[in-house]
Amino acid sequence: MIMRKKIKSGFTLVETIVYIALFGLVFIAIMNAILTFYQSNRFTLEQMSQLDSARKGVAAMVQELREADYSASGTYPIEFADSNTITFYANIDADPETERMRYFLSGNDFRRGVIQPVGSPATYPLGNEVVATTSQYVRNVEQGVSIFQYYDTNGNLMAVPPITINVRYVRVNLIVNVNPATMPNEFTLRSSATIRNVKSNL
Repeated sequence: MIMRKKIKSGFTLVETIVYIALFGLVFIAIMNAILTFYQSNRFTLEQMSQLDSARKGVAAMVQELREADYSASGTYPIEFADSNTITFYANIDADPETERMRYFLSGNDFRRGVIQPVGSPATYPLGNEVVATTSQYVRNVEQGVSIFQYYDTNGNLMAVPPITINVRYVRVNLIVNVNPATMPNEFTLRSSATIRNVKSNL
């Protein structure tokens, strides 16, 4: 009677160690590839996010500028204007009152301030201003580019600060870049608004 040896199946200790080492190397390689991809694209993704936020902010501001109107106390629609700040009056909500709007650059943040009128006759207490950031990483100052440009009724570019009662058209240029030292380069958002309630022959 012939006795046969039973063949044992499974991995030896050495084989198990080799497989674990190979699996570890593959895992490390995959993780390094993912981290490299994330690091190389992080600024691009953040840039796109900030650009989308800035685009929405500019669109809302331009719409409000188009609807600029006399204040509840009879003040001219545009109260103040310079290269990086504009203050005007517009009805931005469902109530019949006209709000005081201020868009301005604070550091690298482009911000929006709103004051609701109070009392009769109406006043706009500066302490009541509610401020929110509409765009971050704004680089207009570094690039030497004004956010706002103003045009008169004949379409002529006005000196800054302009005589506000002559402003009929506002052009907006907002430069956004999360990190100037890293690609991609700046994105410039451009838009414009004709002040509808005071326009004449523009």
